[in-house]
Amino acid sequence: MLLKSVLSVASFAIAALLSGCVTNTKPVEAPTAQTDRAQKAMRYLTERYQGDGPGAAFIISRKDEYFESGVVGLADIEWNVPIGADTVFRLGSISKTITAVAVLELVEKEMLNLDVAVSAYAPDLPSQIGAVTLRQLMSHRSGLAEHAWNPALLEFIWFPMTTDQIIALEKDKPITFQPGQRYEYVNFNYVVVAHVIEKVSGQSFKDYANNEVFGKLGIADAHYAEHDAIIPRRAEFYDYRKERLINAADIDLSHVSAAGALISSLNGFYQWLSMLVAGEIISFDMIEKAWTAAPLPDGTPTHYGLGFNVRSLCGEEAVWHSGLTPGAQAVFGFAPASQTTVIIFTNSFHAPNTSAAMRNVMSILMTGEEGAGWETPEDANCPIAAD
Repeated sequence: MLLKSVLSVASFAIAALLSGCVTNTKPVEAPTAQTDRAQKAMRYLTERYQGDGPGAAFIISRKDEYFESGVVGLADIEWNVPIGADTVFRLGSISKTITAVAVLELVEKEMLNLDVAVSAYAPDLPSQIGAVTLRQLMSHRSGLAEHAWNPALLEFIWFPMTTDQIIALEKDKPITFQPGQRYEYVNFNYVVVAHVIEKVSGQSFKDYANNEVFGKLGIADAHYAEHDAIIPRRAEFYDYRKERLINAADIDLSHVSAAGALISSLNGFYQWLSMLVAGEIISFDMIEKAWTAAPLPDGTPTHYGLGFNVRSLCGEEAVWHSGLTPGAQAVFGFAPASQTTVIIFTNSFHAPNTSAAMRNVMSILMTGEEGAGWETPEDANCPIAAD
């Protein structure tokens, strides 16, 4: 099960965090082979970013054998400000992971039920939207259409939007399949989830994220990404146009709400993840629900639980999520059995692909070589056998 060894990783992770800023942390005493793998993984990451351009912040760790973090590149190229472990990055769809955990916390408080139509909590929703459940929304099996491709959205993406405004644009869209019957990754699912949170909490999703998700946990460097707010140490974000580096479009991320509007530093997200796997946010039983990808009704396997991708790498189960927003990429991966953690945040959309980098780093940490792919029953693509 994915929760195997999660208790022991929690104690190590929190100890590392409480020791102070994670930047430049040195590996603890470790077997030579494992230390070599950690150093190889760090080289793999640092060699992929230039010191005078957009860069990255990253953490790698495995069991109590090593803990490494690093930063490369500039948070603000025009002012020559280097990236630090406290630089705030756009999380993109990792926002879904954090939001899913927030919902599961409300389930444990008996304020929400995963299998009740969401109209029970938000009767204002259009009928086809209100008929789906939180479980279907959070696992991308709702049948709701993707709002991000709606041309009517374009005029609103530069200014703050409420979930009511986003839902109003989708009120006449038919479902694309019967809820629960298929898997289809749709950002609008998490807009509806945010709307439900607003109804049961009496707060905007922005306030709920800032106060109840991050504030109560003492995570100072994580926020809802208000377009016009002054957020200390927020990075500038970059893209390329015809091989020329440019500032990324400065859109307001509220148009994706809980699907992608959260931001955090490397330190802040590591703190949140450490607290999650320590059972300090939701129970281990609830974590197991989030980390379980149930098959479809026809038996077809899936690889998405409740806010987490769930796959296997070199025979070991892992959970992960990535995020893409204008000018940014982010990813995390966590394998409970070996207590392997990889987190990579960047401030350039066309930086090296962070999902591929995370998978290769986990491959290096597990096997000594990059190149392992997510396994399927027909193809266990590992370069060498794991320890």
